[in-house]
Amino acid sequence: MKLRRYILLFVIGLSGCQSNLSNVAPINVMPLKAGELPIEFFAQMPLFEKMKLSPDGKTLAYIQNENGKAVLITRDLDGLISHKLLVTDYKESFVTDYSWVNNERLLIRIKEYLQFGDIKTYGARLFAVNKDGSERNDNLVKFSKNDNFSQNQDNFTLINNDPNHVFLELDINHRGIPDVYKLDIYSGAKEKIANNQGWIRAWVYDTEGKVRIGIGFKGATYTVAHRFNSDDDWKILSEKESFKVLGFDENPDILYITDLFNGKSAVYKLNLRTNNKELLLANKDYDIPGNLVRSSDRKHVIGIKTADKIEYFDKEAKELQNKINKVLPDTLNIIVSNTSKKHLVYSSSAHVAPRFYLYDESNNILHDVAEAYPDLKKEFLTKTNTVKIRVRDGIEMEAYLTQPSNNVGKPAPVIIFPHGGPWHNVFNIWTQFFANRGWTVLQVNFRGSYGFGEEFKSQGFKQWGLKMQDDIIDATKWAINNNIADKQKICIVGASYSGYAALMGLIKSPELYQCAISFAPVTDLTLLVDTLSDSRLVDSDARSKMADTRIGDSWSDSDRLKATSPVNLTKNITKPLLIAHGIEDRNVLIEHSRKFVSELKDNGFKNYEYLEFEHSDHYLLVEQDRIQFFRAMDSFLKKYH
Repeated sequence: MKLRRYILLFVIGLSGCQSNLSNVAPINVMPLKAGELPIEFFAQMPLFEKMKLSPDGKTLAYIQNENGKAVLITRDLDGLISHKLLVTDYKESFVTDYSWVNNERLLIRIKEYLQFGDIKTYGARLFAVNKDGSERNDNLVKFSKNDNFSQNQDNFTLINNDPNHVFLELDINHRGIPDVYKLDIYSGAKEKIANNQGWIRAWVYDTEGKVRIGIGFKGATYTVAHRFNSDDDWKILSEKESFKVLGFDENPDILYITDLFNGKSAVYKLNLRTNNKELLLANKDYDIPGNLVRSSDRKHVIGIKTADKIEYFDKEAKELQNKINKVLPDTLNIIVSNTSKKHLVYSSSAHVAPRFYLYDESNNILHDVAEAYPDLKKEFLTKTNTVKIRVRDGIEMEAYLTQPSNNVGKPAPVIIFPHGGPWHNVFNIWTQFFANRGWTVLQVNFRGSYGFGEEFKSQGFKQWGLKMQDDIIDATKWAINNNIADKQKICIVGASYSGYAALMGLIKSPELYQCAISFAPVTDLTLLVDTLSDSRLVDSDARSKMADTRIGDSWSDSDRLKATSPVNLTKNITKPLLIAHGIEDRNVLIEHSRKFVSELKDNGFKNYEYLEFEHSDHYLLVEQDRIQFFRAMDSFLKKYH
């Protein structure tokens, strides 16, 4: 029987959720050119996200973003009854994820901004509520007066065949060293079931509900340990950072892991009784992250999720996936939530905005449920192609080229946009925004990028501003030499590390770039290393080792760190610059941008714009701030197109 596709699109209005924009600084908005879409189409948060089916397949839950508010909603599939469970505005807290524990009750992970003295960090707590909004508990995890405050209260795992409890990892005895508790999702009562050995940071359970794996750091050494029963001693499985635990098979003796195969991360089945390791899935070009795909009862492993598809072992699951792919041939289609007969599908590609579908096996119909960006129709978006670029020392990089049709076959304005990978078939709102404005976009996967194997990653260690930057320079020259880029109209844009790379582009290669945009950039490598190595943070030894290995040691590498820090090189900035940062950034502290801008002022450089966003963090989640920043980028870039 041929699968039929029906439309069941729903949009829910949010009354009383208007955002106050009166405190947003005005920006000179450039008029739209023919073919240009309104900025809000790109800058708004996705209208729908994090959609999931209840276990019985009768109710959908999802986040709806509108007017700056994020609302967690449940809706019966017949569309007649809906409930708003939680509203946030991303300024003090926001939903990171949630789970249906049973057909009635949801557990919601809430992330909050915390500050202890001069340390800015995140905290997390659990929120529990029934699907109709009843029995709401804003702080499910309760503490006694002798407990330490647990900064992260949301690390829970569902238990097979127990709809009223979850496993919860809490560090109430020793900071950063969680014990395991069995938590009642209604009352909040908890019972300790596993004690920490003093180094475990995360736990893994088998399908029978036994605590079997401990993962953490002994000093600075990454360690994975195992036991068969609660009375057994822990035995070391691995001390290799490449060894990652995915989860247990229905057979509790079988563990799925990733480890290296020919230099790339691959998926294995490990027999814990015999120590025999069987290779399941590998790729000669890419690492496989290897998230497990399970049956609706969560017991059976039916496939492995790679970054660009699911490899199914189960015949029926593979046939189902093929059936869906035939109806939706131009997108990556991932079944993100399912029951025995109903399957929620997340569908997107680099040039197709994310969309949710519901496939009902009982009537063989694929329902079109919701669009994440309903204004961004396929015909407005631009295809992305993979290109290979060989750089000066012979290494071949992968990059992703997005060319508006008017730019093909001739030198055109180009945005160099590190970094894009490692898989190109992913929708990127920034790339599509730039392409809509007439820019060709080249996303560069410089050495050090994840996903291309251990050797390629390690070649970027201690190469900030050096070989990593040379890769970006060589990619820019490749675009010029291949008749893609108009050498008089090239800008470099980035955020976080790539924001650093954008600044270093102006510093090292002012002849190549006419302008730069840098959001939340690292500008002081010594400050970054010192922040990562702060002894007051959990796992400070491991974090310090990581920083030393990948960036450098603040003592022995001091001269190099200073010489490759943009904050010390502002006298070399001669081209126009837009720089922006969220005050609540916990990943890259705002001091990076403030110190850099202060140095620009001291040097008398005036051709820059600087924006700070009071409530935004590293991910620019506050919608009014996103819109303001996209407006600023639009006005800035139009001067150099």
